[in-house]
Amino acid sequence: MTARELLEQAEELRRNSRFGEAINLYRAAAEAPDASEEIKRKSLASVELMQEINGFVNVDLMNP
Repeated sequence: MTARELLEQAEELRRNSRFGEAINLYRAAAEAPDASEEIKRKSLASVELMQEINGFVNVDLMNP
């Protein structure tokens, strides 16, 4: 599978809220031998963003 195909599949998984699988495919796309700098940058940025979103905690809601 090419880096572009991995990226497209990861984006489809993300749209379907399957974040763990999407992260794995984004990383695979970034590490693929045929990955361009654009694919690497986009994949790694997507992983970082999803991890940030999944780790977000609103402390104001936790301490009423």
